[in-house]
Amino acid sequence: MSRYERERARLVEEYVTAAWKMWQSLSPADWWNDAITQGASANLTSRYMAFVERMRRLGIAYADIALGLVGATAQGQLPEFEVVRDNTDPWKMMLRPVESYRDASSKEPHLRPSAWENLEADAQRSVDRWLEEANERLIDIIDTDSMIAGTHATLERYRESGVTRYRRIIHPELSKTGTCGLCVVAADRVYSIAALMPLHGNCHCTVLPIVGDNDPGLRLNDDDLKRIYREAGGTTAAKLRQTRVLTLTNSEIGPVLSAKDVKPRKDVDWHQPDADMTREQIQRMLERANVFTAYYRKVESTGKAEHFRYEEHTYHFEPSPHLKQALASNLAFAQQLRARLRLAA
Repeated sequence: MSRYERERARLVEEYVTAAWKMWQSLSPADWWNDAITQGASANLTSRYMAFVERMRRLGIAYADIALGLVGATAQGQLPEFEVVRDNTDPWKMMLRPVESYRDASSKEPHLRPSAWENLEADAQRSVDRWLEEANERLIDIIDTDSMIAGTHATLERYRESGVTRYRRIIHPELSKTGTCGLCVVAADRVYSIAALMPLHGNCHCTVLPIVGDNDPGLRLNDDDLKRIYREAGGTTAAKLRQTRVLTLTNSEIGPVLSAKDVKPRKDVDWHQPDADMTREQIQRMLERANVFTAYYRKVESTGKAEHFRYEEHTYHFEPSPHLKQALASNLAFAQQLRARLRLAA
């Protein structure tokens, strides 16, 4: 396992552990109280943005080493933070484990525990499943975004350093079941630096630059591909060679690898994240935080629930022992967003 992957995995585990600890601190009622889940996710979004910054620094460090392999000089000043996804924002992303929990539990509306302890066996199994789905959603988001943030920063560094082409590098050692067929087929492709490398779920491919005839990734992939086909053997190896893939566009993360038999959508509106998109998403989150602050204050002063519509969504802010903490998280997050906007100005 490369130093890059070890550090990436460590950062992912560190964030997921801290985030899940926060979600586990909530009561069952809190999972349905938007005042609490929004406050918790505001706190986690602040940490997530710092996590993305660390992944970008890691991606740049990886790029600098790779550039040295092809005799190129690292150049360019890259932004510390850049959003990872289009058509959403980090705050909404950090709330998705709650959405998964609610979706799972809504299938059993008769079961609404008041506490996590002393549940009957059947109820405990259901609750454990709800929480497991929320945790899996969290892991998937952070693992995916770590790859995107790191790879985007690497490619930006290559571009600023004059590199015009790069290659996908497969890592069979990073998967319990080996490199997926989609990546195996795509491993012989050369990409223009202007194009993002298509990903897929749990994709751990990295990228190496190509300068002139200097293509270090070609030999690395060739060695791994020969071993993959040899170990697959017979009809399995033949099927791998016959696999056909296409690149689809996901509305949030952009290019993704998919099997050839999937019918592509033609109406996907996706743009590559940049400084303008980053400012827009930060501004949107700040406006949301300001609106939420007013409703937190109302619930705090009246002791009564507030139900309101905002951004085409209905929110339910309920009184809770955790309300003050949620408000504090919201206020701290808004302050951080203002600071980020000043830096981006």
